[in-house]
Amino acid sequence: MSKKNDNQAQNATGEATRRDFCLGAVGAGVGVAALAVPVCAGAKMALYPLQQEGLSGKEYELTTLDALDETPRQFVIADNLNDAWATEANQTIGVVYLRRVGEAVEAFQSICPHAGCRIKAGKMKHPVSGEEQTLYFCPCHGDVFELNGERVNPETTKSARSMDSLETRIEGGKVFVKFQNFQLGTAEKKPV
Repeated sequence: MSKKNDNQAQNATGEATRRDFCLGAVGAGVGVAALAVPVCAGAKMALYPLQQEGLSGKEYELTTLDALDETPRQFVIADNLNDAWATEANQTIGVVYLRRVGEAVEAFQSICPHAGCRIKAGKMKHPVSGEEQTLYFCPCHGDVFELNGERVNPETTKSARSMDSLETRIEGGKVFVKFQNFQLGTAEKKPV
């Protein structure tokens, strides 16, 4: 009888080992699945900015060619802003200057390339000629730009480059601008 008891004990031990293994495997699977949900959600949230189509580089219809003349005018660029959970409709993402030059349109970013102040346009005395004329100027550091966006005194301005021009397109009398933001404080015009 002792042999029979030994066999029963071995069978019971074998069944217990298999049962423990199966329970452990099921428990590990449930644990991995429970952990995967927050890990995947966290990874998706961390990678969210990389998955979004940026607004910089997008084309916007702003006005008509007939509405423009050689005097610079500001135009607000608005679009829907999306974050991970919500969309805010019709939010200002930038401001640009447009002016007509013959049958073409010049567009400039309204942000000073030096430190990001908002560039103004208006009548003032030209720093070199002394003549009263319309110029662009940065109220923060006093840099002055010609109507073509070039720095008036490149050797003395704080800005390392001229105003940032933007691509324009005219179709059916409508003016489209490809909006871009650029890195500040560098001589090279780098989109961001």
